[in-house]
Amino acid sequence: MNQGTYILKFQLSLQSRFGRRTTYIGQDVDDIISFAVVTLMEKVAHVMVSYPDPAAYAGMRFSSVAHDFRRRQMAQRGEGARGERKWVSASDEQTWSQLEGIAYGGEYDVADHMDNMRLVKDVMEILPIDQQRIVYLHGVRGLTVTEIAKIMGKSRETVSRALNTARRNADRTFGPAA
Repeated sequence: MNQGTYILKFQLSLQSRFGRRTTYIGQDVDDIISFAVVTLMEKVAHVMVSYPDPAAYAGMRFSSVAHDFRRRQMAQRGEGARGERKWVSASDEQTWSQLEGIAYGGEYDVADHMDNMRLVKDVMEILPIDQQRIVYLHGVRGLTVTEIAKIMGKSRETVSRALNTARRNADRTFGPAA
């Protein structure tokens, strides 16, 4: 079995183990599976030797992959890998004023949001398919350039250049605010 097939079967096995759940331990299941696949891609040759059956490896990783993903997210947010959350307190008055601002359109305007979504759709239509995929993975899915490069089988520099080219194309077509 080649590495691509092994990774695909691993991903499908994880998806079947999560079933119809959309979240698991407070995390999005699609994000957990993406994290597991990227992690596997880094060491697929070694894993294939130890676990010839991708379903067996998925079974072994199932319980820990969500925890590993959660720890990574917490570490990136500055909360520490074990969850030592650094609380920032705010007075009740500050909290209520922020909530009122949001409720009455002070900080979040639905019309502006819809305009932004329309602009994103227009920008995506002018980009080539590869750039659309890279922009989607980076902007919507929140993956890093390195993670996108591993997924697409390209170098980190190629992905970075594609993102910069997409930004330039959007700027040229729609102006710098796009």
